[in-house]
Amino acid sequence: MAKGSVSVFFTFILVSVMCLVFTMSECIRLYEMQSFAQEYTDMAAESSFSEYNPYLWANYKMLAVDMGYGENLAGPGMMEQRTLDFCKCNSDVESGFSFARMAAENCSVKKYAVLTDKDGAGVVGLGVSAAEYGMTSQIIDGIQDHIDSVNGIEKIPVEIKIESGKKSLNNAQAELAEKRRAAAEDDNPDTNPDDYQEPAKMEDDPLDAFDVLKESFSKGVLATVTNAETLSDKSTQLENLPSHRQLSKGNMDVEEGEGIIDKALFIDYLMTNYSYFGNDLKHDGLKYEVEYLLSGKETDPQCLASVVEQILLVREAANYATIMQTPALKTQATAAAEAMAGFTMNPAIIEAVKYAVIGAWAYAEATLDVRLLLAGGKIAPIKNLDQWTSDVWHLSNVGNVNFKAMDCGSGTGYKEYLIGFLALRSNEKLAMRALDVMENALNSTDDYKNVKVDNMVWAADIELTYSAEEMFLSLFAGGNVKRGDVGHYYFVRNKIMSY
Repeated sequence: MAKGSVSVFFTFILVSVMCLVFTMSECIRLYEMQSFAQEYTDMAAESSFSEYNPYLWANYKMLAVDMGYGENLAGPGMMEQRTLDFCKCNSDVESGFSFARMAAENCSVKKYAVLTDKDGAGVVGLGVSAAEYGMTSQIIDGIQDHIDSVNGIEKIPVEIKIESGKKSLNNAQAELAEKRRAAAEDDNPDTNPDDYQEPAKMEDDPLDAFDVLKESFSKGVLATVTNAETLSDKSTQLENLPSHRQLSKGNMDVEEGEGIIDKALFIDYLMTNYSYFGNDLKHDGLKYEVEYLLSGKETDPQCLASVVEQILLVREAANYATIMQTPALKTQATAAAEAMAGFTMNPAIIEAVKYAVIGAWAYAEATLDVRLLLAGGKIAPIKNLDQWTSDVWHLSNVGNVNFKAMDCGSGTGYKEYLIGFLALRSNEKLAMRALDVMENALNSTDDYKNVKVDNMVWAADIELTYSAEEMFLSLFAGGNVKRGDVGHYYFVRNKIMSY
């Protein structure tokens, strides 16, 4: 058997070389572990954010993770555990997937933002992102046109003019009645009640027709403009909704959208993904969702009635302008006023009654307009004579709920009025009411009855901690790798995620 030997000097050299090799190997491994740690952190965070609520995405194109995962649990605790479990799938030593032999020890959601933070700033941002890409200029131009057609009409105090004219006429009639009574009771043969001209009796008094319409409107606004039996009767409890209760808050700073582009895209998002009268998207909960965004009422009928009232105000102002700008219509109103107040022989009273008649006529035409809009028709922002429907001498016919305005074929429809009204509301108000709608829909299902939108994360800073044992001789410890117990390393990695 051959024998071998090494010198003491060579042994020293060999030990030094081996120390160098082991140290270099450990340094290389350490470098790779840092890379693996970031990779595992990225995958775990992305896996966690892949568990967004499917109902919100399918129905409202809104991405957010329910931190309670369907249970009545608040805070990020369960999300931290699930993220850690995802990480262990890739990094756990015992599972054999980690070539770096590194284990995930802990997960912490350092910062997070929920949908309700900053009055729903996340909803605005996510809604803008969900709006159709590549159409920004078209969306802005289209929405601006709708805003101008709905809100560009001068708001004339129509009902003030009606009340003023009615008061003048009533006072004149009362004064005439008193004179006739005095003439009948005195002993002067030269005075006679017949000396005073009686007011003309109109077959269909436009001011009386206005009073009947207003009374019907006050008893049930929707019954005057549509078939109330076909309306949704869904309701909610306002005190339980996000915009009315005390909310949990995240601790992450988020940017808020500003400017006409964000406003236009957010409105486009709302009109695309939320139901409204005539456009049922089959969501759970409230059916008139856009109407709720505008009014914040407790029931579907109340929300729709509130919007109808707003449209009536716009339409009566527009119709008042049409009558004033159209000689043929203005002449008819003047003739009606002279027939009603001519007995006074007072031009000022006749003029006041004329404006009252114009107001009543504009209101009656507005009622017909709303019926057409709810039936899916379109109305010109300011009508012309050919587009006019009602007759000042027969305004009582407007009481028939089936009597509608003529369809202008083009112009402004119910959807465009909703867009115009949305533009007048702040993003914050719309966002919080949008959250009301989403939570109401979620809680109307069996699977998500415990979900709260102020417990739904859309952005987070996730931190994961790893540990590993020393495999080779190492003299290295520093940087963002902490040397704990002898022979152990600890790594900390972060990943900021948002939709």
